Amino acid sequence: MFWSLSLVLCITLLSCQKETDESKKKQDASKDVSNKKTIIKQKLIYQVTLKGAITPSSTEKLSNAITKAEENKASALIVTMDTPGGLVSSTDDIIRRILSAEIPIITYISPLGAACGSAGVYILYASHIAAMAPATNIGSATPVSLGGFGAGKKDKINPKSDRIPKTAGANDALNMKRKLINHARAQIRSLAQYHGRNTKFGEDTITKATNLSASEAYKRNAIDIIAKDKTELIAKAHGRLVHMNSGKLRLSLKDAKLIVIESGLRHKLLDFFANPNLAYFLMMLGILGIIAEVKSPGLIFPGVVGSISMILGLYAFQTISIDYTGLALIGLSVILFILEFHIISYGLLSLAGLGTMTLGAIMLVRNSDGVTGFSITLIIIITLITAFLLALIAYLGASSQRATPSSGYEKLLNETGISKTPIDKNKGTIFIHGETWQARSIKGTIAAQSQVRILSYNGLVLNVEEIENEQNT
Repeated sequence: MFWSLSLVLCITLLSCQKETDESKKKQDASKDVSNKKTIIKQKLIYQVTLKGAITPSSTEKLSNAITKAEENKASALIVTMDTPGGLVSSTDDIIRRILSAEIPIITYISPLGAACGSAGVYILYASHIAAMAPATNIGSATPVSLGGFGAGKKDKINPKSDRIPKTAGANDALNMKRKLINHARAQIRSLAQYHGRNTKFGEDTITKATNLSASEAYKRNAIDIIAKDKTELIAKAHGRLVHMNSGKLRLSLKDAKLIVIESGLRHKLLDFFANPNLAYFLMMLGILGIIAEVKSPGLIFPGVVGSISMILGLYAFQTISIDYTGLALIGLSVILFILEFHIISYGLLSLAGLGTMTLGAIMLVRNSDGVTGFSITLIIIITLITAFLLALIAYLGASSQRATPSSGYEKLLNETGISKTPIDKNKGTIFIHGETWQARSIKGTIAAQSQVRILSYNGLVLNVEEIENEQNT
């Protein structure tokens, strides 16, 4: 009887334990489902800003923002953009990163008065949603070759025409331009077709440098949305169907939390040094530092500062369309400045160097691609500063040549001393400036305690003569 009751009790306890475990599992499962629902409801939208020229720094900043948004399962990434254009290589990298993104990219031309020029047009067309704020504009995407290839060359058959022939010819400059134009047209056309936008306007921005306002671009289906702020942008983008790399996706952005990705110190510094005017200033500072080091070897500081400035200037030049003729003229000016210190030209080489430097700076940048060039005011200021420094170096050099030596044997010439011992043509000693020197007389024998004048020296022996009609007491 006891064993029967024990068995029943055990079975009852096991049954209760099983029910308890099953109940606990159900509660845990219910919590997991509840948590998953909570996670799903916490939608995130990240935002990053691209302002200024499109450079390698811009590519890195945007790529990092996309990666961060993907890792946090964001619903979208808003790219607020205001750019006049930039490098083709950086633009191509951005386009590829946008098209391969796992989340929708919404490019928004903002704030009011912002522009989307040149490289910005390609980025906007590559984005899954293209949006603009009122009072903004888009266009002027004609590619310009770096290095000035073909600059100023005309059609040999019809010199007055600026059209590019449809077929290849002997003029390599025109052939290169044709390749750039046709590549750009095909690229913008494929992007437009991929996202269902206006292909003709995209091509017109390249072949005719066409520009449109936000409202005109919307009417012509070049963009998808006009929004005065990000709140309106998110509301209008919600529910839209976009073409992702993995297929079609309908955006769900309602009640999403917006998180702004701030630029780090590194990107701020890179953006700061990408200013074209700063590039020219750094380059000229580097040139002046190197010239100062060549003129006075061993100063170290001018050479170090000049080298660092030159490297930073070369980085900044990545954002600029450079004409090699202007660069060659600036290089020639450096050579002329250095030659001035070794050839007597009475300042003519310096004047020629200033002229070539100014002309080279004016020709160095071609801003037809929309990227800001050098300020003429800055060029004039730098030229005047360079002229002043060269004049100062020349004045200090001339003054040092005219100055009386303050040390060495030259300091002793024509100085007077007192003979300590009799001096003849072979030996003797004198006392001068608190020191005792070996001396020889160039004329007769000089008695001790006589006043003598130093005429020359031979090694460590001074050649002296007696100052007549004067006695030392």
